[in-house]
Amino acid sequence: MSGPWRRAAELRALVDEVAPTRWRHDPAWWGIIGAAALLEPRGRRAGAAYLVSNAEPSHDTFMALARPGPSTRAAWIAWAVSMAHAAVRAIAALDGTLPGQPLAVTIANQAGLAAPVPVEALARVAFAIGDRVWSGRLDPRGPAHDAELARALARTLRGQPSPLVAHGPRPAIVIALGDDDPARAHHGHRRAWDERGGPWLGVARADGLTVVSTCHLVVDGFGHALLARAIAATAIEPQLLAAAEVACSADATDLPPLRCGDGEPLDVAWRRLPPLPGFPQLAYALGRALHRERGEAGATCSPTFQLPVAPGAVDDGGRFAHRVRPALLSVRFSDGRPEPFDGFAARAKRAVAREADGAGLVSRLLVGLAGIPLPTGVRRRVLVGAPSRWAAGPTELLAGDGCLSLLRLDHEAPLIAVSAPPPQLPRSRSSSVLTVVRDAGGTTVTLAAVGPRRAAALLDEWLALLADSPRS
Repeated sequence: MSGPWRRAAELRALVDEVAPTRWRHDPAWWGIIGAAALLEPRGRRAGAAYLVSNAEPSHDTFMALARPGPSTRAAWIAWAVSMAHAAVRAIAALDGTLPGQPLAVTIANQAGLAAPVPVEALARVAFAIGDRVWSGRLDPRGPAHDAELARALARTLRGQPSPLVAHGPRPAIVIALGDDDPARAHHGHRRAWDERGGPWLGVARADGLTVVSTCHLVVDGFGHALLARAIAATAIEPQLLAAAEVACSADATDLPPLRCGDGEPLDVAWRRLPPLPGFPQLAYALGRALHRERGEAGATCSPTFQLPVAPGAVDDGGRFAHRVRPALLSVRFSDGRPEPFDGFAARAKRAVAREADGAGLVSRLLVGLAGIPLPTGVRRRVLVGAPSRWAAGPTELLAGDGCLSLLRLDHEAPLIAVSAPPPQLPRSRSSSVLTVVRDAGGTTVTLAAVGPRRAAALLDEWLALLADSPRS
C-alpha cells in the first residue's frame, strides 16, 4: 500500500475508535482524511505552526484563588498596584521557560491574524476603572516606591487630571479596579483591547476570588497555573497602602462599575473534594454523562470529548511546559449500556499515548492542516472558526461535546480553573469544560458550561457517575 493510501487507512481507523459508523457516509470526512493523508509529509517538513487559537474570546480562560479582597478605594488602589508588580515579576521569571510560549509579549491583530509580538515595556501596565482604561509605568524598585502611581490612580478615580494616559503602546497586562462578573471574568484582559489587539493577561476580583485571565494564543494551562499562583499569592504592600490612604482620605468608598469584557458568558460551578481516582475513571464518568445529556438512547457511543495531553515521554518531567495536544475519547454503548470500564480504560490510555507521541488523530490532522499552502491565519480559521455547513460533522466531532482537563500542582491552595467550550458546537445543546486540579491537599473540580443545562447540575451528575466508576 502506497504512502497516502496507508496514511488514509490509519486515519480512518483512528476515527472509527471514537465516532459512530455513520461518519463514513459524510463526504466531508473523506475530504479531510484525504487531504491530511496527502499533505501530512509536507506538514511535517513545514514545522508546527500554532493553529489552535487565533486569540478569539472563545479561547480565553481564567484561573483563580480565594483571597481576601479590598473594600475601600485606598485598598483597591494598593491592591491593583501590588498585583501589577506581581504580574510583571511572574512574567519576567517564567518568560523563556515554556517552549513555544514567549510571555513578554502583547497581542497584535492585523487582517484577522493575531500574533504575539514583543511588548515595548513590560512595566507599563493598564488599569481598568469603570468603562475606561488608563496606563502607567511601574517603579522598577517595587510597589513600596509607587506612591506617585497610587496618587495618580486616586486622582483618576475622582475624575481629576493625572499622569495616567488612555492611549499608547499596547501593554501585556491589565488590572481591574472593582468587582468583575464571574461569568465573564475569563475575558478580563480584553478590557484594554482595541481593533489593533491588546493585553493577554488580566487580573481582577470576582466573587471572592483573585482572578488571572489569559489567552491560549500566548500560554497553555501549566504556565497559566504558575502565573496565577504567583500573582494571587501576593500581599498588598503596606507602605503603598498607607500612601493610597492619604491620597483617598476624603474620597467615597465605592468604585464605578466595571465594563464587562467582550465575549461569551459562562456558567461556572466548582467543588472542593478529597483526592479523586485516575484519569480513566474521570473520563469514563464524563463520557457516560455526555451520553445521558445528549439523550440518544440508541447511540453506539457517547459524544466525543477532548483530553489535553502533554507531549513527550511519561518519565519526562519537563513535558508539561510544552503546548498540549488534545486526545479525542468516547465511551462505547450497546443497547443503552456503556462498555466495560477495562476496555474503555485500555483504549483511552492508547489514545493518550499516541497523542503524546504525535501519532494520534488530532495531532496528525493538525500536521496535515499545517501542510496546506495557505497563510497561517486562513489555516487557523479553518480549524477554530465556526464550521461551514459542509464540514459541520467533522468539526463538531473533533471539538467534542466536552473537555476533561487535568492539572497536578505541588501546592495546597485550591486553584479554580475555567475555560470555554469550543465555539464549533451549537449553543442549542450543552457543552462544557471540566477541569480537575490535584494539589497537596485534595482536588478542586470546576465545570464551565454553555447551553441550556446549568453547570452545577452537570457537575453533580458527573460526580454521581464517578462514584459508580470502578476504582481499579
